Amino acid sequence: MSSITITNDGLNLLRDGASGNNNSKVTYVAVGTSNTSPTVNDHQLGAEVFRKKITSYTNGASNGEILVTGYLNAADAVGVVIAEVGFFGGNSASSSANSGVLVARGLYSHTKLSTEGIQLQLDLTM
Repeated sequence: MSSITITNDGLNLLRDGASGNNNSKVTYVAVGTSNTSPTVNDHQLGAEVFRKKITSYTNGASNGEILVTGYLNAADAVGVVIAEVGFFGGNSASSSANSGVLVARGLYSHTKLSTEGIQLQLDLTM
């Protein structure tokens, strides 16, 4: 995945989580087909087509760093020409497309095959 952009909505979610006004946990990863460049003002993916719960959370080597990982298995999103990846959280995040707060978005260029799994990771440092 190319560099990932942390959104203003994502920063505000972290702020709101610290005050108890929202759940700041990143809970879903989604892929889409839009190759529009990410901006800090994005609120959702350009064209979301598949979403899945986050697989794991690992503390990173640096202070304040967390690795948030989603895994697409062989049966997930087969044939999708993935052009973008997004990470979502907040109280309203669910398995429904475009739900929750878009924390981060990045571009990715790959057609998902039925013979592969893909690990999608957000390396977030607070």
